[in-house]
Amino acid sequence: MEEMVRFSVSMPEDLAREFDRWVDEKKMKNRSDALRQIIRSYIGQAMWEIQEGEAYGTFTFSYDHHSRDASREIMRLQHDFGESIVCTTHVHIDHDTCMEVVLLRGATREIHRFVEAASSLGCIRVGVPSLLPPI
Repeated sequence: MEEMVRFSVSMPEDLAREFDRWVDEKKMKNRSDALRQIIRSYIGQAMWEIQEGEAYGTFTFSYDHHSRDASREIMRLQHDFGESIVCTTHVHIDHDTCMEVVLLRGATREIHRFVEAASSLGCIRVGVPSLLPPI
């Protein structure tokens, strides 16, 4: 197990109260767990800007599965980025809507390109990227 390092953080009292409320709402154990989660999330998001190294990520999206254009566009995209896609999972949410999760691995720049290309597809209703920093 990795050794923990202690450090202190100073902030205005109002911000500390707001942070404590947020920690309680999220049902986190304590401030330290919350800060670790926030820092990991921030570093993961910052990786989009750095665009160096290998990373893992996901792109989760929903779309209308009755649209032939949607199936064709999504399949074309996945073929274009086949080297970066580890696997996909397809779930039927209801009669009209499907959800797909694409697990990605590769150069951060390529994962970023995939997310940009997928996000620009007109058929996608909601798309949510997530990137883990290099391990």
